Amino acid sequence: MIIQNIHGMLLLDKPSGISSNQVLQKIKHMFCIKKAGYVGTLDPLATGLLPIFFGESTKISEYFSNSKKKYYTVAKLGETTTTYDSEGIVLKSRKVNFSKLELLKVLHILRYKNTQVIPSYSAVKYKGRPLYTYARRNVSVPKMIRSIQINQLNCIKYNNQFIKLEIVCSKGTYIRSIINDLGELLGCGAHIVELRRLKVHNYSIMHAITFKHLNYLFQKYYKNAYFYKFYEYLIPFKQLFFQLPEVICTNNIIIKHIKNINYFFNINISQIFRITFYHKSTIFVIGRIDQTGKCISCRLLNIS
Repeated sequence: MIIQNIHGMLLLDKPSGISSNQVLQKIKHMFCIKKAGYVGTLDPLATGLLPIFFGESTKISEYFSNSKKKYYTVAKLGETTTTYDSEGIVLKSRKVNFSKLELLKVLHILRYKNTQVIPSYSAVKYKGRPLYTYARRNVSVPKMIRSIQINQLNCIKYNNQFIKLEIVCSKGTYIRSIINDLGELLGCGAHIVELRRLKVHNYSIMHAITFKHLNYLFQKYYKNAYFYKFYEYLIPFKQLFFQLPEVICTNNIIIKHIKNINYFFNINISQIFRITFYHKSTIFVIGRIDQTGKCISCRLLNIS
């Protein structure tokens, strides 16, 4: 049975022990969905909110991918590992000995860091290959640095063994690296033992469905083809589309010829936006702005 014309977003609570892509492939196979993707890769160790987009919604998923994300993490103090988490090999053990004032100073330093070294065990590619393939073979590669923004870095609780944090940060920020840096600055080392994503854009883990429950619905309703249960958890495409920044057009405007769209419509460079044609009632079009503020592409979305 194939779900026809499915366009929307599913808020999934990803379980631990499986990669984001493995979860995606399982869902595509379960419901015979051809076109799907997710935003914000979670490591196999991590749990929490993984937005999955279907159909034409995949074309606007980057808008949500670029949004801030919120995490809860537990780190073990006194040990550093190869992967910066509990799945790696312990490299060094050190005594934990720092004061509350020292912790607050370190958190303040990390809060205002705007760059981050990408961990060796990551899927980011160097010369066409993921960094983890080099790390597993003990091959050295140049350090790769990316810009990040940490909006919040709050300590919930700590003792001489563990520290619990809540972090709000920009796209592409490695929580593992934050914890590793925290451990080094405290002089004791640290690595993640638990990581859970709580929020992406305006969507919370409170509204997500677990993979276990999704599989239960599949097993219970598949034979009778009662896929309406799946749709109950799907955020419709239109609801997603109307969250994009808007450019309003009339009959006399050809959007591709407008310069400085970002100036007139308050849209960021390289950001996608929706185009509203008032002379046509049901048309879904997205555009993108280049560095000069001119629209470089318009795309009609195939929504029936």
